[in-house]
Amino acid sequence: MENIKKEKIAYTGNHRGYVFTATYLTEPKAEALIEIEKDGKLIKEFLFPAYKIFNIAAHRDDIIDGLEQDSDRGLRIAGSNGLGGNSYQG
Repeated sequence: MENIKKEKIAYTGNHRGYVFTATYLTEPKAEALIEIEKDGKLIKEFLFPAYKIFNIAAHRDDIIDGLEQDSDRGLRIAGSNGLGGNSYQG
């Protein structure tokens, strides 16, 4: 992704063979870079509001299930605001 300035890693973790990394950014402000890898290969990368990054960790099973079904369903669950809006734009 171009024009992204990384600040520091907020968290990284391995779950069911997938590595999730959330990195706080200085540009664009208030965003975090989410990277999902499997077997050393980047399979998903996207910007996500920094204040919601721990929803990625909380819904990692949903996200993995969705990825294995070639679906963004789990990411949409993690990005939901509960009122019909969503932070995940796919």
